[in-house]
Amino acid sequence: PMFLAQVAPAAAPAAVNPANKFYIIGDLDAVKPDVPPSWADVILHNLGYIALAFVIGWIAKKALGWAAAKLEQSPIAEAAIAAVGKALPTLLPAYALLIIIKENAPYLANSGWLHFAAVSTTFLTSLAHTTAVFYLVEIPIAWAKKIADQTNNKLDDVLVPMISTVIKISVILVGGFKAISIVDPKSSEAILGLVAGAVVGLAFASQDTIKNVFGAVMLIVDQPDTLGDVINIGSHEGKVESLGLRSTTIMMLDGQRLAIPNGDLATRPIVNVTRRDFIRAQDLVHLEANTPTEKVKEAAEIIRGLIAGHEGSQPSHPPLVHVLDYSEWA
Repeated sequence: PMFLAQVAPAAAPAAVNPANKFYIIGDLDAVKPDVPPSWADVILHNLGYIALAFVIGWIAKKALGWAAAKLEQSPIAEAAIAAVGKALPTLLPAYALLIIIKENAPYLANSGWLHFAAVSTTFLTSLAHTTAVFYLVEIPIAWAKKIADQTNNKLDDVLVPMISTVIKISVILVGGFKAISIVDPKSSEAILGLVAGAVVGLAFASQDTIKNVFGAVMLIVDQPDTLGDVINIGSHEGKVESLGLRSTTIMMLDGQRLAIPNGDLATRPIVNVTRRDFIRAQDLVHLEANTPTEKVKEAAEIIRGLIAGHEGSQPSHPPLVHVLDYSEWA
């Protein structure tokens, strides 16, 4: 019997349930239940830690916000310090809860609350991470704004806010799905399927909106005009005031604001008045029909002398003064 016991294979270790392994808290299956000496002392002790985390986060936010305000000349550093200050009030209490659950895991296991506490704390930590990323996104956005300010193309000033809005919405959606998957992975998959179906339905129902969004993208890529340019699109002429995802606003010459859908504007011929290299101006001077030829030539020389060397003239396009036509009266 001793020989058989020695050669017999050892019992296979118990399978580890991935659902019971948590960030920082660890494996819940390895926790041995224990009875706390006093629940009142445990609760008061842990509430003190959470309150301390909140106070430290609040102080850090105020201090870093004050420091960020002193760095107006460096927008990237200002955005980085301010973003960290905004993220700490949520991150510190969340991590304090994780440590508290880890330290008090035996007591919670004894009362049957360990799994619920671990899931709830991990869910809150995931939301804290999403909040922190939402604020930290301001750092690359500040860098992009700085680059846009250094370029002559004013459309970059429109592109950066549009992209930043898309990024922030993406952070919220991804963070929300991740947090839901911690509580119930099946529910997150169902919600993701519903969202995908809703997106497809909205795509068919809002084809004009999608057309305008793609029109905005084409206007940004091709850059036929920039903010402040005066353009002519055939039926309207005015200054480009703003470019949005749905429409472009033009301040017309009579002071009215005209919003043109980007889908329509992208397909129209656009004459950029501001970017033209020169402006051709012409006028007619009428002389009486019985004016002698010498007087006509003299009038032409007088006009040539008036416009010769004018500050608005260009050597590549010299002014032309000539007799255009003879009519019955002039």
